[in-house]
Amino acid sequence: MKLNELRAPNNSKKNKKRFGKGDGSHIGKTSGRGMNGQKARSGGNIPNWFEGGQMPIHRRLPIKGFSNSNFRTEYRIVSLNELVDVNEKIIDVELLEKLGKISSYKTKYIPVKILGNKENEFGQKKIIKVDKFTKSAQEIIEQAGGKAEVV
Repeated sequence: MKLNELRAPNNSKKNKKRFGKGDGSHIGKTSGRGMNGQKARSGGNIPNWFEGGQMPIHRRLPIKGFSNSNFRTEYRIVSLNELVDVNEKIIDVELLEKLGKISSYKTKYIPVKILGNKENEFGQKKIIKVDKFTKSAQEIIEQAGGKAEVV
């Protein structure tokens, strides 16, 4: 083996560029950073979205639209179809929670709403006490001879 036959091992790292090692290296003096300015200084890295002190684009554009999500009322929903097989005369929120028709875990203070469409066949006299009814559900209950009471 001769000195001119020596090779670096395959897993060795490639040589990094050595900046600032004289003008003959072509990356001496300013080390490829140009003359002066923020990017020439140490620690002079600025984020891509920075616009040089100009008002940023996300603050120049207008806010579009409106969201009512903070103020809307969410309901626990029960269909009249689910109440047909209930054998109780008076149906209220506690009974619905017991029967598992509505969830009770962490939703105790969310109001309950009864939904009904014209195709429902609710032919029983029942008193239903919940927070809200749709108009069609109220009509179906009253046609059957029952009562829809808002609590």
